[in-house]
Amino acid sequence: MKAPRSPYRGFDKLPGWWTSLRGLPIGFFALPFVPTFFFALAGGNGRLIGGCIAGLAGVGLAMVRLARARHGDARQAAAMLGVGIGLAAGFAGGTGPIGAVVLGLMAWGGARLLYEGVTEAAPPPPPRPAPPDGLDPLRARIRALQEGDPRLLPPANAMRGLLDELSVRPDAAGQARRVLVVGVDGLERIAARLAQGARPPETLPVLLGDLTRAARQSADDLRSAETEALEIQVKVLQDRLHQEGIA
Repeated sequence: MKAPRSPYRGFDKLPGWWTSLRGLPIGFFALPFVPTFFFALAGGNGRLIGGCIAGLAGVGLAMVRLARARHGDARQAAAMLGVGIGLAAGFAGGTGPIGAVVLGLMAWGGARLLYEGVTEAAPPPPPRPAPPDGLDPLRARIRALQEGDPRLLPPANAMRGLLDELSVRPDAAGQARRVLVVGVDGLERIAARLAQGARPPETLPVLLGDLTRAARQSADDLRSAETEALEIQVKVLQDRLHQEGIA
């Protein structure tokens, strides 16, 4: 079976280690900028400093793109180099706008010709979207209750705890899910009446306490069921080990 080719090993026939060093040839563009930058810095020449920074940035970014070895990096590196050299020519070289554009296009074209025909790594596949969560609407409704009337905060927090337990057990159903749905619906109706100025009855605190306890008890039941299932698995495994004479 033929081994797959490494990135950037195409018509240029260069070895695999060339991938990380591929941008070195255009690094020579940066050599004149280094001493010029320090002389300009010492002399306080702002335009010359800006031109040197633009040239160094263009070359540096182009080299980083080329070393990354991903699909489309050669085109992006050529564009970055062209922009950097063009700005450097305009600011530091005093070529004027037309000369800066011409030199930038020449740098871009030279980089395109230098790296024409090489094979680039394929782009990574797009991430798969997360499957829809049937509990998301309830999560948003509970968040609204938590941010609403403070009297409803204890049962709303308890419902959020029950929702978190159901989130890690998507197959769980039955009483816990019914408690969650009925409790959220009831709390929303109560919150709407309170927001309209209704006077809470004396039995409201008792009801809120019952909802809080029901949600917490349902969450505890879910955790207890997981604990019992784990104990059964441990017991079955222990019996199997004894039968096989391993333990």
